Amino acid sequence: MHAYYEVETNIPSDHQLQIQLPDIVPVGRAKISVLYELPDLPTSKTEDLINAIKSFRIKKPLSNQDIKSLCEEGRPC
Repeated sequence: MHAYYEVETNIPSDHQLQIQLPDIVPVGRAKISVLYELPDLPTSKTEDLINAIKSFRIKKPLSNQDIKSLCEEGRPC
């Protein structure tokens, strides 16, 4: 049988964590997972354009590379 314990913490600049588990957690093997939030990364204008083009319905699907090539050539997609 498995049990679950969760605690929130801040990751310090040295990236080392120290946690104290409650006494009800038995001695023995355990798995530790770290769930963290990624920072919002700004998108480039090219990525924004690619996403806009993909949102339109077209007869033939275009790959990211196709779209980048068309945008670099300045041709209408």
